[in-house]
Amino acid sequence: MDVEWRDEYGTLAGELTIRYFGRPPRLPRSAAYEREDYPWNIERRGMVVDSRGHAKNSAEYHTLEDHAWQYHVTAQYEQAYHYWLMAASHRRDDAELISGEPDPGHGRAIRFCLRHALFNQALAAAQRSGGPWPTEVQFGIDPVRSAADQDGAQAVLDAVHGHLSEPG
Repeated sequence: MDVEWRDEYGTLAGELTIRYFGRPPRLPRSAAYEREDYPWNIERRGMVVDSRGHAKNSAEYHTLEDHAWQYHVTAQYEQAYHYWLMAASHRRDDAELISGEPDPGHGRAIRFCLRHALFNQALAAAQRSGGPWPTEVQFGIDPVRSAADQDGAQAVLDAVHGHLSEPG
């Protein structure tokens, strides 16, 4: 399945970002670049950002993707759809900020997010209706890579669950 960016994706992603993170949209404190202990943040604390440079490290869309995987592995497909779409939008905005339009690498990453967004949207519809379940292959998703990414997301959730279950 070949996917391309559509303007309505950007509109919806903007609405979802406000819905999940408020106005003005602020990504969660779990984003690595916002944590006090994140080395990139420590080195730059108190610095004036040079307007000629692109002062970010792409952690916001990586965080959205991590959360999308976690929603996916816990069968919260509607939320996974939303997070994948927001990640695709942030990737697109980032690519446009750097070069005016997505280069081939950014384009692949945006399509990766869109495929996962549309797959999770279809999963959510099947979950609601009891209809036939879509497959990853129908959306051009590599099942081997997907399984590895899902294992990683599950490991994070298991680690958090284990930490929260420890006597305190």
